[in-house]
Amino acid sequence: MRIDPIAMVIQSKERKQSRSIPIGSVCGARFSSRDVEGMRKTLDEMLARGESGTKTNPSIFRIARYLLTQSDEFEVQGSLTGGEAEIVAIRDGGEVFITVGSDQCDRELDPLFQDKPKQMCPHPVAAVAWPYSEVRDHWDRLQIHSRVEMAGYVVTMQESPASELVDLEYLLAMDSVQAMADPMILYCGAVPTLAAAFDTVEKHKLPATMTSGVGEAFLARLSDPVLGRSIEHRYRAVPLGDDLHER
Repeated sequence: MRIDPIAMVIQSKERKQSRSIPIGSVCGARFSSRDVEGMRKTLDEMLARGESGTKTNPSIFRIARYLLTQSDEFEVQGSLTGGEAEIVAIRDGGEVFITVGSDQCDRELDPLFQDKPKQMCPHPVAAVAWPYSEVRDHWDRLQIHSRVEMAGYVVTMQESPASELVDLEYLLAMDSVQAMADPMILYCGAVPTLAAAFDTVEKHKLPATMTSGVGEAFLARLSDPVLGRSIEHRYRAVPLGDDLHER
């Protein structure tokens, strides 16, 4: 199956270099909180209630390669798909780069399935990446930010350091990740939605789905306060109709 490569600008401290990266595999990490034991307890409670959960955490899921996109606008089925900003790692042979992307998901299907909602949407990724070697020593200080826009309002949805999540080397050492074909694109997991996002949505009587990244536009940003730089990707998911509630 032919999959177009992605075009990346590798921005190091010394220079910028364009690079075409073929796509060998795409995957994502879920339940990747650094509080592994606390997350395990939460998941066990969910499973005991008959809710959707996994027996391992973090857990890795596959994403169809054709879903990867660097476009700033793409079409989706229905109006209730939403994003989550995540650090995205690119493993290409002996090299590792990081950038930012969004784990776009169908929020209508989310309560019904674990993986299918993620397979229903394109997965945006930025066009600039940094060498992982330049941020390894201050990984925990990287900042993950997202905001969602609707009806003239901008709601900050996520704003947390990478220390909220297991670090990249933890993920790369997992057997399921090591088995992925290179070049591999790995969505590293989402930090929680801010409590302030729920407050803002309630205060202005905005749709509750905005706190799930559903809106007219979504922005994901990765910031490096140590080296004073950031990568961001803003996009619009254009709905084509056919919502479940319309049937």
